Amino acid sequence: MTARRAVPGIAGLAAAALLVVVAPGSVTAAPTTATPTTASPTTATPTTVQVPWRWWDGGAHQLTNGFADPPGINRDDCRPSARHPVPVILVHGTGLNGGNSWATFGAALAAEGYCVWAPTVGAPPGPGGGPGSLGGLDSLTGASAPQLVAEIDRIRSLTGAEEVDLVGHSQGAIIASYVAATSRSDAVRTVVTLGADPARSGEGPPQFVTDALEVLSPGTARRDAEATLAWLGDEGVPFARGVRYVAVVSDYDELTGPVTAPVVPDFVDLRVIRLQDGCEVDRSGHLTVLASPRAVDLVVDALGGDGGAGTGTTDSPPRCVPADGIVGVLAPVPPR
Repeated sequence: MTARRAVPGIAGLAAAALLVVVAPGSVTAAPTTATPTTASPTTATPTTVQVPWRWWDGGAHQLTNGFADPPGINRDDCRPSARHPVPVILVHGTGLNGGNSWATFGAALAAEGYCVWAPTVGAPPGPGGGPGSLGGLDSLTGASAPQLVAEIDRIRSLTGAEEVDLVGHSQGAIIASYVAATSRSDAVRTVVTLGADPARSGEGPPQFVTDALEVLSPGTARRDAEATLAWLGDEGVPFARGVRYVAVVSDYDELTGPVTAPVVPDFVDLRVIRLQDGCEVDRSGHLTVLASPRAVDLVVDALGGDGGAGTGTTDSPPRCVPADGIVGVLAPVPPR
């Protein structure tokens, strides 16, 4: 890959280490397919007052509940409503999994009435593994992307929905964008990204990530580099016609830094939203954005909001709650 991005600061790396939830032996013996852990059909859907607002809550829930997913995600009994007919798939980043990344977003979206899935993709090859395994540690093109494709197809078949919406964080943003552009443009309505620079789409994971993945899964760099031209396609851009793209970015992201909206052809439907616009006190970083109330509201709006499916409108402005780049929200979170 040609991508070169800044290595995250010590605080960012320490935060990543704290967030990761690892099942015994899962680093070297994890499943090679996407692994959603379906919650019991009797599990109650979270309410808006039950949304957790600490970015480590997903990991804490897994550790204290036998690596079960936090409430709101991976419920195969969920069927989309007329108000929110498009299922949502949340795609985690490097070294994380569906459950420990998406406690806040999963509960918030479920409380809004969405059907939400958060599979684990790109776990290292090998036998064994299971709940709590790390994902995003294998080839983008050889593992993570095909597994996301399979999950898209499974959820469409399960729910009868023609399209899905993808919300990706960090490497998950790359995986979601790659799949939407190369193989499932007809099955993806919206791609929302967090912790990613849309100007770098098409370059694949950052170089330091690729180097680390090469150690765990030899051949990763070569396989993923070969996919770059395919990602750009005939029109030379990594964005698919007919797919809506929304990038939620933060000036305090340790990996991307401040992001400027790229110049794209007219046919590309891309909107870049700066988290600090109208809310300078939200200084969420690369990981803490996973529990930012403002980021949650911006994603809900991008997926339809109070205006119904696909409108991208809402009657309420996104919340503005002080947030730190390391610990996350610093004050009680009011209802929207």
